[in-house]
Amino acid sequence: MGPRLSLPNKQLRRTLQFLQDQQLVKFELVDDLSSGGSQATKFWYIDYNHAVRVIRYRLYLLKKKLEQAELRARSSSMYLCPGYKTKACNGRYTETEAQQVVDQETGLFLCQECVNAHAANPDPPPKHTYTLQLLDNTKDLRLAMDNMRRVNVQLTGKMIGNQQLRPGIYDLLQKVRSKGKGPLTSNLPSENFSMGIGSKRLAGTGRTANIKAKKLAQQGVVTGGSGAVRKYLGGATRTE
Repeated sequence: MGPRLSLPNKQLRRTLQFLQDQQLVKFELVDDLSSGGSQATKFWYIDYNHAVRVIRYRLYLLKKKLEQAELRARSSSMYLCPGYKTKACNGRYTETEAQQVVDQETGLFLCQECVNAHAANPDPPPKHTYTLQLLDNTKDLRLAMDNMRRVNVQLTGKMIGNQQLRPGIYDLLQKVRSKGKGPLTSNLPSENFSMGIGSKRLAGTGRTANIKAKKLAQQGVVTGGSGAVRKYLGGATRTE
């Protein structure tokens, strides 16, 4: 797999481990003794049925998170005391909380922390210095809307005229689905091998590759990239 993807073995293993942690790939231990391998060769594969469900669920969670962020930016109103920015107080109020601190004389929303702090002050500062001010959340709303737009653009296909430059993620998922209404295949390597689907020879890496190389050497097959080895690995008749 490494040579096919032009990846070093360590990077390949890290990538496969990451994809496994994200539930996008799986592996099955396959008995490869009959082909000169080990009894438990690790064979990586994509469980189409599981992978499609994972991708669709993650897309749902992503869009739901973005929609909630936009909804919060549209509906939430925060009021700050001028002293909050200078850390003179902790005057941060929601819209509901601000309505409960209305000054009966002026009708202003006053920071209760500052009101209590200046209650015994014979020369208190003007009330406008601790009157709550509506926080402008235009920036948060613009950011939430921009994030939603960017995600929608990336998930949908791109067309120029009648020519499609790239398919959308949902188009790709639909192509994976079978023509019938049945579930997608689990794509198990052992099941594929039993039906004659896929490679009959597992290349292997690391310790598995060394075991196979020794067995090939014992059988008189020269290793090191010769044509005989390539034929043998491809499932052709082994040269003596």
